[in-house]
Amino acid sequence: MARPAVVVAAAAAVSVGMIAPAQAHSGDHTVRSGDTLGELAASHGTSWRSIHADNRDTIGSDPNVLRIGQVLSIGGFGPTPSAASGSGAYTVRAGDTLSRIAARHGTSWQQLHALNREAIGANPNVLRVGQRLVLSGEAVPAAAPRAASERASRGVDRSAIAPAPAPAPAPAPAHRAAAPSSAYGAWDPHVRPGVQEIAERFGVSTVVTRPGHTPTQGRAADFMVYSDRAKGDAVAQFVIDNAARLGVESVIWRQRIAGPWTGWAWRAMEDRGSATANHMDHPHVAFR
Repeated sequence: MARPAVVVAAAAAVSVGMIAPAQAHSGDHTVRSGDTLGELAASHGTSWRSIHADNRDTIGSDPNVLRIGQVLSIGGFGPTPSAASGSGAYTVRAGDTLSRIAARHGTSWQQLHALNREAIGANPNVLRVGQRLVLSGEAVPAAAPRAASERASRGVDRSAIAPAPAPAPAPAPAHRAAAPSSAYGAWDPHVRPGVQEIAERFGVSTVVTRPGHTPTQGRAADFMVYSDRAKGDAVAQFVIDNAARLGVESVIWRQRIAGPWTGWAWRAMEDRGSATANHMDHPHVAFR
């Protein structure tokens, strides 16, 4: 019997459908007595890590220490916006990735990169705080190459030269992002496109999230490759190579972990006692 296309959630002790997500909203917040990053994150529909990353210069390295009167910039994720909400411009903040910005504005990271290629450059994983990104419009086509005749040497009988063949069409991108499938509803809205992209790119038919996952059940995914080590190696390397674009916090594979604090180099982990607990049959990807 064939496996289902995607299995998105492992059995949980409670029905996650009974828990309504916090209403997401964004803006500035002035710290008051008793505030914590965890409470602010819950009330704004985001995570404390995101608030800390966006306000690290204000808060400092310790997310547990807030000072009354500090002004924090807080963004949140709500339901996927309509296409109309993607108009205008956006200023890049600390912790932003193209995939997260795209999810907020109802578009794809590929479209954002095409619209802002001159500002971002060739590498979509590299954004700079303060960059101004266009959210809608038409991508500027690349300049046409000069005709071969302009490079011909003077004095050559051009009538004897066969015309240059037409340039080959540009190869199709390896992956064309699709709208996130409803099958990926177990993950937070900004995480779904990344989970779907990885699963479809490598043909991973079973992807699960489990209660107690780190950082949360909605922002972690296990890509079950079972005994196919080559596929697991490919998934893990792709995630590392595209960590900034996909908004990845860490990846665990074959009893090793990699993240920004390791320079995305593998670091050995303790033995947890079983193949699955040691991530021998699946790369575990944690998203921000």
